[in-house]
Amino acid sequence: MSTIAILLATYNGERFIKEQLDSLLAQTYQDWHLYVHDDGSRDGTVAIIKDFAASHPDKITLLDYPPTGGPRSNFLSMMKWVEARYYMFCDQDDVWLPKKIELSIDVLKEQEEQHPHKAIAVYTDLQIVDEHLSPLFPSMWEHAGVYPQYIRTFDDCGGHTAIATGCTMLFNHQTKTAVDGFPADKALMHDIWVCLCVLKCGGILKGIEEKTVLYRQHGSNTLGATGTKAADIGLRYRLQNLKKVVRSNRQYYAMLSSLGYGSWLEYLLAKLRYKRRIRRGRY
Repeated sequence: MSTIAILLATYNGERFIKEQLDSLLAQTYQDWHLYVHDDGSRDGTVAIIKDFAASHPDKITLLDYPPTGGPRSNFLSMMKWVEARYYMFCDQDDVWLPKKIELSIDVLKEQEEQHPHKAIAVYTDLQIVDEHLSPLFPSMWEHAGVYPQYIRTFDDCGGHTAIATGCTMLFNHQTKTAVDGFPADKALMHDIWVCLCVLKCGGILKGIEEKTVLYRQHGSNTLGATGTKAADIGLRYRLQNLKKVVRSNRQYYAMLSSLGYGSWLEYLLAKLRYKRRIRRGRY
């Protein structure tokens, strides 16, 4: 069994998936196995995966079970099908930089030495690029307002929704155990859900400042980076997009509440405290 199970969720990804698979095969750290589950593609995605699997049978397995209905359930379902010491999520349309896995596993093992037997997840920054891999924004963290130093406990998660991007994450088997312990019906996406479960059980989230992924934005993205920087989202933006803001906060609070978070008032106060900490530049 390989040390790391890379979980790749696919759906109509034929345009870019070859580039992604090539970037995995070019990693400096090679003790991994790729598990792919397709969610009912109607293009040539599955044929491409089968070709790669035939050429690299020791590295790639196409999982055979019915479609799940979306990226969140697709990724979480693979966590139930696959057993490994460590896990990574992989999107179908990005490019991983060559030392992505090596850097992440080194940091995670350091964290395990410091915090034995705990659920631990590490994650990195990304560079946002267009469909031709030309740079759009140099840092996803700066663009989306991600501040790893302010997300240390489950209570901190009430302050802000931007924590880790799934395709940058590496986590241990204790994290999988933590995720398995909570019903995921209120989970918005697989990556934020894993982060919340880690912190809920007293685990460790560790951000790594290096950019390890070219995060491709294109017309067919299921999810991706928004065109508006987090720093530019002020009162005017929120008023103009009031319904969207209210809906997203209700959904996010419902997810937190399913894990035992406090009242709506505590949630709103946590958001205010989080913004104050960021302005002051200290935890």
